[in-house]
Amino acid sequence: MSYLAFQLKKVFKNKLTPVCLAILVLIMGIVLFMNIRTNPRFSLQAGAKSEIAYCQKEINRQQRLLKHDKQKSKTEIHNDTKAAIKQNQDVVKQDKQVLNAANKGNWRKAYTIMWQQKKQEQTIRSNGQDLAGLNSKINIEKKLQFFNYLRHEPLPYESQDMPVTGWQFLLQLNQQYLPYVFTLVALFLLTLLLTDSYHQKLDTAQLLPLEKNNLMISNIIAGIVLTLGSFLAINLVLFIATSFISGTGSLAFPYIVGQYTGGRPLIECVSTGSFIIKVIVLQVLTFIFEVVLVQFLARIFRDKLPALLIAILLVPGLNIATMVVEPLRKICAWLPMTYLNAVDIVSGNLGINYQNVQLNYTTGILTLCCSILIITIMISLSSHIKYKE
Repeated sequence: MSYLAFQLKKVFKNKLTPVCLAILVLIMGIVLFMNIRTNPRFSLQAGAKSEIAYCQKEINRQQRLLKHDKQKSKTEIHNDTKAAIKQNQDVVKQDKQVLNAANKGNWRKAYTIMWQQKKQEQTIRSNGQDLAGLNSKINIEKKLQFFNYLRHEPLPYESQDMPVTGWQFLLQLNQQYLPYVFTLVALFLLTLLLTDSYHQKLDTAQLLPLEKNNLMISNIIAGIVLTLGSFLAINLVLFIATSFISGTGSLAFPYIVGQYTGGRPLIECVSTGSFIIKVIVLQVLTFIFEVVLVQFLARIFRDKLPALLIAILLVPGLNIATMVVEPLRKICAWLPMTYLNAVDIVSGNLGINYQNVQLNYTTGILTLCCSILIITIMISLSSHIKYKE
């Protein structure tokens, strides 16, 4: 049996692997259950009903103000109140049209009305009549681009706040939960695998009649199979379960992406299919980086606990540090740990939040590839160093 086959056999026979994966699937299943439970509140129809109720309440309140206006004169306040009533009545009329169109499956009409509403809202803000902050304006721009895409591609509405269809649910998981939780599990399993040959800090694998580079390559391949296989298995199980309950959704459905250009963020919508491809590429490179990093730490410390602790501090630890330590944000684009969440990188959310022009998909590919190459060279060099017993 070759050393690679031996390492792969350890991967598949390790009882901790299925246990850890089962726990992760259970946790993500709870998220799916919560999404299914709350999804009806985030449908297009529910949003229209909620806005109708709110505007109707405002109309009643404003009409009472006019009724109790003793002067009944054409004062500025009187005219503003009447204008507000007219504006709210128009919104109610539009929302009722959206509700009827959505109930009948006339998505093009519903999305066109929604786009017109967001366009009006954006115009009000751009004219300086609304003092909302930058985040509020970005949210309006995102919704505007979202409905603009859908009015040209009238697909059935899918909530991106509480998604329940296969593709959209996987994207939510890989943006909010899975990268961080799975990384901890992956580092733990990789540490067990890649430090297994060390006994009292002696590498028993070097006693085998194999070239040192072959040992290194076999370890890296086994680690990649472990991480990518586990990650794929989790996503596949959750995708099948979600699709069975709510359908797969459409790969043509829009996904909102942005890019920080130094002055202002540029928002656009792309198809989910084209977006997922970039996410997969970046995520695979991230896992390969984690494998070679743990391999290097295992060779340096030759012990499970120190290698695991340092790996956790370097990968999720440094990733979290960039969120709270301001100086790190300036150089985070060149730190491979920053790209732990591939969805946030490809969508541009992280670049916009950190206001970092360099934090994007292209820089991520370059940074991760260079980091993998550098660490691999360091592992190769360290494998030729003889440790004193």
